Amino acid sequence: MMDSYSIIEQFSYPGLFFLLILGGLGVPFFPEDLILIACGVMISMGIIKPVPAVLISYTGLIFSDFMLYLAGRKFGRKIVTNRRFEKILSPSKFFLIEKKFRRHSTLIMLLGRLLVGFRAQVFLLSGITKVSMAKFLIIDSVGSAVVLSIMVTAGYLGGKFLESVQKGMLYIEYIIGFLVVIAVILMIIYLSYKYLTKSNNKIQ
Repeated sequence: MMDSYSIIEQFSYPGLFFLLILGGLGVPFFPEDLILIACGVMISMGIIKPVPAVLISYTGLIFSDFMLYLAGRKFGRKIVTNRRFEKILSPSKFFLIEKKFRRHSTLIMLLGRLLVGFRAQVFLLSGITKVSMAKFLIIDSVGSAVVLSIMVTAGYLGGKFLESVQKGMLYIEYIIGFLVVIAVILMIIYLSYKYLTKSNNKIQ
C-alpha cells in the first residue's frame, strides 16, 4: 500500500484532495495533519506548486467537514446508533458532549477543528443539533485556515531543513573524499621517498 507522500507525488493535486477527503472522514491510514505536513514538504521540494496545493488542501478540508455535517443533519440522532458512524460518535460520547455543545457551539466547533481526534465528532454533532449551515461554514473556514497554515508551514520548514541537512552531508562527503585523496597522495609520496632513501643507502 502506498503512503500519503507517494500518492501525492504520483497523482499530484487530485491525490492530495482525495487523501484529505479520506482523512477528514476518519480513515485511520490517512490523518489530515500528516497529509498537510507532507504537502508542505513537497512544496519545499518543488514537486507541487504552493498556490494550487494550498487552495486544493483548503477546499478538501472544508469539503470533508461539510460532508460530515450534512450526514449529521440528514440522519439526526439516528446516526449515533449507525454502525458506519459508531466509531466516530458513539452514544456515550454523544450524550456527554451534547449539552456542552448546545451552550458553547461556536467555541467547540472552532476548537474541534483545531484538535486532532475530536474533529469528526464535532462536525457530526453540528449537523445533528441543526447548527445553521452558514454558521458552520464560517467557523469551519476559519478553523481550517488556521490548521492549514500551521501544518503546511511546518512541513515546508521541515522540508527545507532536511534539504539543508542533505546539502550539508553532501559537502561533508566531498570534504572527506578530498581528505582521503590528499592522504593517499601523501602516503604515496612518503612511501616513494622512503623507497628512494633506502635505494640511495644501498648504492652508497
